[in-house]
Amino acid sequence: MIFKRTVAVVMAAGLLAAGGQAWSQAAPAPTPAVAAGPVVKVAQGPVRGAAADGVATFQGLPFAAPPVGELRWRPPVAPASWSAVRDATQPGQNCTQSEDCLFLNVTAPAGAKPGAKLPVMVWIHGGAFVIGNSTGAFGAEHDGSEFAKQGVVTVTLNYRLGRAGWFAHPALTREGPTGNYGLMDQVAALKWVQANIAAFGGDPKNVTIFGESAGAISVLYLMLAPDARGLFHKAIGQSSFARHQPVALKAAEESGLKAAQAAGVQGHDAAAAAALRKLPLGALPYSGPFTSRAQPIADGRYIASGIAEGFAAGRQAKVPLMLGGNSNEASLFRPQPAQLDLVPEAARPSLTAAFDPENTGDRNRIVHRLVTAQMITEPDRNLARLHSKAGAPVWLYHFSYLTPAERATSLGAAHTAEIKYVFGGPKQTFAPEDVPLSRAMNAYWAAFAKRGDAASAGGPAWPRFAPPEEASVEFGADGVRVRERHLAAQLDWVEQSLAKR
Repeated sequence: MIFKRTVAVVMAAGLLAAGGQAWSQAAPAPTPAVAAGPVVKVAQGPVRGAAADGVATFQGLPFAAPPVGELRWRPPVAPASWSAVRDATQPGQNCTQSEDCLFLNVTAPAGAKPGAKLPVMVWIHGGAFVIGNSTGAFGAEHDGSEFAKQGVVTVTLNYRLGRAGWFAHPALTREGPTGNYGLMDQVAALKWVQANIAAFGGDPKNVTIFGESAGAISVLYLMLAPDARGLFHKAIGQSSFARHQPVALKAAEESGLKAAQAAGVQGHDAAAAAALRKLPLGALPYSGPFTSRAQPIADGRYIASGIAEGFAAGRQAKVPLMLGGNSNEASLFRPQPAQLDLVPEAARPSLTAAFDPENTGDRNRIVHRLVTAQMITEPDRNLARLHSKAGAPVWLYHFSYLTPAERATSLGAAHTAEIKYVFGGPKQTFAPEDVPLSRAMNAYWAAFAKRGDAASAGGPAWPRFAPPEEASVEFGADGVRVRERHLAAQLDWVEQSLAKR
């Protein structure tokens, strides 16, 4: 989340020439507004944030030492301490700009007292594990002010991206935990929250992790990671690709070897690891499409299997879970109608019945519906079934809202479209007619964080997902509506096609 504060600046002497006498008689010029901000003591030292409109913000707080030099491709270590009050009114560098990027931001109700035990929400941003940052991206600001006004403390964090965060090489594997450095960063940030969030008024025993796309994939892997156990108590996955499969460690190492060799680094030993750490990251070339450039790796410790397989085995944290996606997630992939020709001819009539019940014959719309169901909606239903079967509560949602201007031409709510509605607040761009839905979504997310029950937001009661109704909530043009077995024909078709593979 990012709060860009306008700070008073002392005017230059030339601009004061006409009023020099008045200036000389005035009180000393005030220090910038940051000096009047709230001060909080964290484990490393005191930090001074900013406060306005009942909301306090603290930005650029280091939760780990800079992972550079000898610390590149190693698990995060504790940041250095400081004694003087540290300015926390500006965000730190993000991980697309610099390797020195392990910062987080905290937003809380102004005046929240230490030990107030307010619920905490920790946001993990998306961006294909390659781009994105803690303060906002993809048309939305990760602005926690609206949550703060509902009595929730929000944390947003950076984690290593691209080659810095998701990279394997035999020489690095020999050293210990390997590959998933970005996930290690997320665990380190959650440990920081456990140690420090009470100072901001938060309750370390009531932490909800939530994220979108790559951030939501991370949420689900954190639910499966033994190192993250006990660091959070609820989870929300937005567009989480819940059948995601990690890259096998051997394949990731082979890819890392090729990149290293292309950069002039040979071998598998400590000398190769040292040489790799001296390279600029840009010297390690990528191959393949953007979305495959960095991926979670099955390292055997942080990640042992695919998400669905882990949930089917019951290895996930049995915490309350909210899952959902958007009505045109296929916007991320831009599928082409010709892809429908790859469907076996015998399956085409049932596909058409499921994905074109209006009989429009619109192949573009059909393929977008199909890919959306394959990538997000059916995997969400599958995971909800698995988590519910394990005895844990699940709430499922579907986001289909389009602005009035979009409704005539759009194929549905695009990937990332829901983020700004979830955060709400003054940093987002909304037409007046969009605001009620944003307020509703923000209230449901806050209610879930407070009580682990999405039904208590004050709107239509959101029922838990359970057979046989398999109810969910749709956030659409007609507001908030409860649906039973929503889009079942489409999801059943995808499930059956998976079973035949």
